[in-house]
Amino acid sequence: DNAGIARNLQVQARRCSHLILWLDCDREGENISFEVVKICTDANPRLTIRRAQFSAVTHTDIHRAMRNLVDPNQNVADAVD
Repeated sequence: DNAGIARNLQVQARRCSHLILWLDCDREGENISFEVVKICTDANPRLTIRRAQFSAVTHTDIHRAMRNLVDPNQNVADAVD
């Protein structure tokens, strides 16, 4: 239920100051990131938003991604639409 997911994201966004996006590191993942950003910033426009980039779910890659957060890339997301 997408409406339920959106409501949950809004509730959580109101309670935090940072949003770290952990989605696939491809164009579709970037596009979905911006959908999440829109939902969350509607609920909390003061969020600091960053994107984790990783290629595998391993201890090393997850820690590297967390140490090297980037801004979401609108140009990559737009390539999907």
